[in-house]
Amino acid sequence: MLDVNIEFVRGILIVRLEGKLNNISTRSVRDNLISIIRNGGIKYLMFNIVNSKIEEKIDMFDECNKLIKENDGKMYVCGLKRELNAIVTNIDTVEKISNELSVLNRIRLC
Repeated sequence: MLDVNIEFVRGILIVRLEGKLNNISTRSVRDNLISIIRNGGIKYLMFNIVNSKIEEKIDMFDECNKLIKENDGKMYVCGLKRELNAIVTNIDTVEKISNELSVLNRIRLC
């Protein structure tokens, strides 16, 4: 089972995922996030996967990263115990961070 919490804070879309992550469990999350990013013009996206177990390479991360890149933004991942290329193909616009507060301090939007 996958628990999802989505929040928009200071211009950053924060997605907290808890549970087993695979392409089947994240399908509806992916569809909703793609819609939110496209319709909202989201530039900054952060995935918090501290309480998650990644079972395979997840398409959702690549698809969201592609849309964020098209919006000239940046994607962040916190709680990842492995290297970024284990979950994202193009890591140019993705950054691995230690916690959510780091992103909020790094991005200062008016």
